Amino acid sequence: MVPAKLTLTLCLLFALPALRADPEADVRDAVTALSRASYAWETTVRQRFTSETREPRLNPNAPIEVRGRTDPQTFTEITQLPTRDLPVPVTAVFRGGEVVGLTPAGWQRRTEMRPPAGADRPVAFGGQQVRAGRVFAAARQVTARRPPNEDLLDLLADLKSFRSVQGLVVAELPDRAIERLWGDDRAKRAPDVHGSVIFQLSAAGLTEYHIVLAIGFPNSRTRKTDWSIVQWSTRFSGLGATVVEPPPGAVQALDDQSIPR
Repeated sequence: MVPAKLTLTLCLLFALPALRADPEADVRDAVTALSRASYAWETTVRQRFTSETREPRLNPNAPIEVRGRTDPQTFTEITQLPTRDLPVPVTAVFRGGEVVGLTPAGWQRRTEMRPPAGADRPVAFGGQQVRAGRVFAAARQVTARRPPNEDLLDLLADLKSFRSVQGLVVAELPDRAIERLWGDDRAKRAPDVHGSVIFQLSAAGLTEYHIVLAIGFPNSRTRKTDWSIVQWSTRFSGLGATVVEPPPGAVQALDDQSIPR
């Protein structure tokens, strides 16, 4: 069950006009519209915390992990932002079913992304000296990403129990989806699991969605449930007005990739 009361911060942050009587139809229509339009987005890092309850603590200031732009008629460009392990961004450009990522060796397809001998040696990339192996690993990772509308279409096949809560649409995730999204086997071992997707809609369409996963284990001392929570958010902008102009080198690499070999 979704908590009847969301936190005050959540309510204030996402106050919305009244939705139609069918929240599931609202979400499905918004995701369909998103799939047909150009847009930009940003997705936060996964935030992890423990709690005595499974209520979300959505943080509008959470660090951004990925930024992207997509136009179904042209290109998709996805950039993984710098991290502690790799302090430079890494970008991939997609066109149809083809993709190239930027590496120290230039724009390459995934099958070409092999770090040179001595992967821990420093190489010049993004204006810094970084370890070659980490750049190639990040490039392979970003070229495997998808625009959010594709992830949402997969999620819609699992979601159930759509409802309006304080102007938001909240839908439940089944156990199998929670186990898949959690990322390790603790979700399979947990006696109590819960997952929801929180959607924010506006007149322009889908503006944000938030995934909140919680797994609970009984605490023999307190006789309560200890909850571990993972949550992350994706925010959209420029719906129908985003132009994607990837670097010329990426376009040339995609053109070369299209040539039969």
